[in-house]
Amino acid sequence: MSTYSDSTLIDDERAVLAEDAKALNLKQFWEQRFDIELLQPRATTKPFRWRWTDIEPRLRVASRTVPIEECERRALVFSNPGLGGRPFITNTLFAAYSLYNSGERAPVHRHTPCASRFVLDGDGGYTVVEGEKLRMSRGDLVITPNGTWHDHGNDGQAPIIWVDVLDVPMVEAFNATVFEFDYAESDGQSAAYQSHKHTSGYSTAMYSAGGIKPLNVNHQRGANRHSPMFIYRWADTQKALNDMREHAIDPHDGVMVEYVDPTNGESVMQTMSFRCQMLDAGMSTLAQRRMSSAVYVVLEGEGKTEVNGEVLEWKRNDVFAIPSWGWYRHCASHSGKAVLYSVSDEAAARKLGYYQREICSEAGAPIKAC
Repeated sequence: MSTYSDSTLIDDERAVLAEDAKALNLKQFWEQRFDIELLQPRATTKPFRWRWTDIEPRLRVASRTVPIEECERRALVFSNPGLGGRPFITNTLFAAYSLYNSGERAPVHRHTPCASRFVLDGDGGYTVVEGEKLRMSRGDLVITPNGTWHDHGNDGQAPIIWVDVLDVPMVEAFNATVFEFDYAESDGQSAAYQSHKHTSGYSTAMYSAGGIKPLNVNHQRGANRHSPMFIYRWADTQKALNDMREHAIDPHDGVMVEYVDPTNGESVMQTMSFRCQMLDAGMSTLAQRRMSSAVYVVLEGEGKTEVNGEVLEWKRNDVFAIPSWGWYRHCASHSGKAVLYSVSDEAAARKLGYYQREICSEAGAPIKAC
């Protein structure tokens, strides 16, 4: 049985230990334990919706007042209100609306983050990736995997607008963010823009036939391993969604497809998963949650998404964020079907081994899912 003097001695020794720990840049685990041994992920990223009708006019103002020579990439970046003002849409993803006027061109560069763009408005825009010029229209997805040289431009008569999504916060967590602008052609000459090394329509011609893999080309395009198909056409995605709808509709996702590397069926890039789903008019999905955060873009229709009891109403071209491990369900309006494009960090979560998913049955009971 300890005495008063024993307790006093222990208190004094612990006080000295605490001071020593501070001086030596140490933390006492017993004081930090409940901040480390979490029972579920932290609630940092907030469910949030950005209205296209709020932002589109301001993009137009930027297009008149901010020259491309000043900004190189004219973008309004989504800043999630749960992340303390940081320019990230979730704790792992960066996203923005970008606009390029007719005749504008942004110089070539490459970087360690993986990047993508999903077209919302305009024709005539393009991205050149590793020497392939990819012309873009509404609903097309273009990827620029890490380490690939790319530049953007607009040959059309009207501005083009797309949504960029990158894995910048993940790369920053590894302190591995590097941007390079010193591009040179194969003859060693520096250049502001890439020359075109592939015939028009290369990605589509070589890789867009499902179930058929070309064997007469090298699939390595750029410094790292990723999908060799750099553009995914909305016409192909739309057809797949419509065809599948006649055969199966999932109660949690409606009809959903994933954009994949056509040579192996895996995610198009190492860290992010890209999907598109269709909800019939009036459909309300059953609730689910995933150990991955996601960004959604409304391509067609209107409706709402409930996230942890919070309602996010959405319409065409709106963007909204769902935090990791948040319960959510989508509800399409009765006025027509809805199409949602999404990007998540699920590919990275699966590779690192901590991805989980839970779904609710029709009775409301949570069930572990793959």
